[in-house]
Amino acid sequence: MLDMDIVNAAMVRQRTPEEAAAAAAAKAANAKKTELNQEDFLTLMITQLKHQDPFKPMDPSQYVGQLAQFSSVAGLSDINKNISELTSSLRGNQVLDGASLIGRTVIAEGNEVYRYVPEEGEAMPTQGAVQVPTGASSVQLVVRDSAGTLVRTQAMETGAGLRGFTWDGSTDAGGSAPSGTYKIEVVARVGERNLSLATSVAANVSSVALDPATGALMLDTDSLGEIAMSDIERVL
Repeated sequence: MLDMDIVNAAMVRQRTPEEAAAAAAAKAANAKKTELNQEDFLTLMITQLKHQDPFKPMDPSQYVGQLAQFSSVAGLSDINKNISELTSSLRGNQVLDGASLIGRTVIAEGNEVYRYVPEEGEAMPTQGAVQVPTGASSVQLVVRDSAGTLVRTQAMETGAGLRGFTWDGSTDAGGSAPSGTYKIEVVARVGERNLSLATSVAANVSSVALDPATGALMLDTDSLGEIAMSDIERVL
């Protein structure tokens, strides 16, 4: 005598990929049907009004409350969608606006610069500016390599105000500094104190991009590396 459970199990066959895809689509459609949109909500509310007991009508304030809650949720969903679309549009515009800086020279605060010496031709000098305080008896530009070794010291004007500086890559030993990262510092002697002044450096913009974490516009430069658009002090 045959076991019917065994017979039934043997009759079950595996679904084809097409049948599996159709079943998944039907399941998704059924799941979507469980979500009410605004039209569904209004249809249910009207149906409820038609079939209510005329001797025991529902409190109209309940309808108003339900409608207000639904409208609030629907409104928030629309607002979030619009904000997302607006954010994407603004980011696109931000990149397009930043693209106009490619090839331009910008000035931003910084003290670490990269010097590139090509195999042929001359390296670009490092240029920048510093605010010299009143009463400075001497102002020195000091350049060190990545290991902290002194590379170059040169005198600057002592007059108060914004002063520019240029390092052409020469060293105190009379040679030329190789490619690499260097730290620049401007030291002013005021009275009996030596003050380290904040420096700003000129850099050429080669490309722009958005920071995936913050959404901020970032500029890729030749001497300062990657810097934020918000750090730019001046565009030349």
